[in-house]
Amino acid sequence: MGLNRRGVLTSAALLTGAAAAPGANAAPSKGSSAQTVEISGPASPAMVAAIHKIAAYATLHRKTFGLPGLTLVCTAPNGVSAHIRTGYANRELRTPLTADYLFQIGSISKSFVAMAIHQLAQEGKLKLSDDIRTALPGVALPPTPPMTLSHLIEHSSGLPDDAPLFPRSPDGLLWSAFEPGSGWSYSNTGYDLLGKVVERMDKTTLAEALSRRIFAPLGMTTARGEIVAAERTRFATGYSPLDPAVDAIPGGRLAPAAWVNVTFGAGCVAATAKDMTHWLRYLAQDPAVAGKLLHPEAAASYFRPGIAAPGWASQGAHYGAGLAHVPIEGRTLLHHTGGMVSFSSAIHVDPVAKVGAFASTNSGGQEYRPRDVTAFACALLRSVVAPEPGFAPKPKPVERRTRPATPPAPTSTDPTLGAFAGRYECDDPWRGAFTVSADKDGLVLDGEAVLVHHPDGYWTIKAPVSTERIWFGPVLDGRSQWLSFSGVDFFRRDL
Repeated sequence: MGLNRRGVLTSAALLTGAAAAPGANAAPSKGSSAQTVEISGPASPAMVAAIHKIAAYATLHRKTFGLPGLTLVCTAPNGVSAHIRTGYANRELRTPLTADYLFQIGSISKSFVAMAIHQLAQEGKLKLSDDIRTALPGVALPPTPPMTLSHLIEHSSGLPDDAPLFPRSPDGLLWSAFEPGSGWSYSNTGYDLLGKVVERMDKTTLAEALSRRIFAPLGMTTARGEIVAAERTRFATGYSPLDPAVDAIPGGRLAPAAWVNVTFGAGCVAATAKDMTHWLRYLAQDPAVAGKLLHPEAAASYFRPGIAAPGWASQGAHYGAGLAHVPIEGRTLLHHTGGMVSFSSAIHVDPVAKVGAFASTNSGGQEYRPRDVTAFACALLRSVVAPEPGFAPKPKPVERRTRPATPPAPTSTDPTLGAFAGRYECDDPWRGAFTVSADKDGLVLDGEAVLVHHPDGYWTIKAPVSTERIWFGPVLDGRSQWLSFSGVDFFRRDL
């Protein structure tokens, strides 16, 4: 899962390039002028071969899905790391990726914000059991039900996914769709609130707090806790769908994306691949860095699996402190993805084998995350670090898919429902557009999500768990002119 302000519904051959000698840098691999593999540390021949297989798979992803560029870093015990770059920082100018480019890591930022909260708890400045109303006075919530910081950290608060902190709702307040702690539903809003808690407790910006608390101790010297236009030239050029109506699928057409400043806790971190090697090693609890951020007891709390997360993409997943705990190949790996307007990222860490991988591409909005790349990287590195009989990981097949044909919009004989049908847009690039259709059974969102009318006047998505609420605005000439989707205005634009 990742930060996506509109995401409510929603085999490789070894390249022929020569391997780098242990501790040295490799030149770009033969056969691909846009690929670079750099290996550091005492890598064995088997490790070098595995790294090149990972690079081949990453390049296959880039080419198959038309990604402009992809940066990937892998870590293994004894200081071994590999930096792989394939494609371009700017596709039009054919600017190759270098190690200095920043990438937006999206919702992987949540693991850093959760770390800051755990550090504050370790320092006695708050408790994870504190109610958010106590930790952040003035928050736009009704007085009940109780909602703790732990509920926010684990996405068990019942808050909506992407509502503003002060939403456009009838009472101006946020809401909880279920008793906090009794269910799981991903909430960027919850992490926005956690970021505000860090700022209040540290009496500084979230960016400064993350830098002092995490980046500096780990040596993440170029990482940033905010994404701002003043540093835009340090980032790879970001891309998004040329036409979101038809290109919001992996492999769809891309165009340079608008720049968006990001300072909220749900996805504010930017980093180079080198920066992320330090975070991978910390998450793997490498002995060289394991004690730098938390004492053992606090670290045990941070790495606790947390609550069952049936809404996560992986069956059997749990969600803890800004990290999913997912079963893969007989192991429980730490995992997260990140989706931004024009960047998409993924991370996997195997804490038993103490290997990890982070990948990011400078394109977003296409329902793509490089999770298969990082999962395969971890499995292959594990097979080298700790060989097991019968364990021979294979990469997941890479296939492009096409968007199914859109069926004709159903019509309704109920004039009240018909007034709500139409296309609604928000100019915020996070959110895009919705289509509401009406038929004899009711309203349907984007042709797939049935809406249910609540006695209090709002609509919600018919699902086992839905935290979203929709209010329709005034009707003019038989058509509603706007809707509020979980506190954000969308205006009717029937194209």
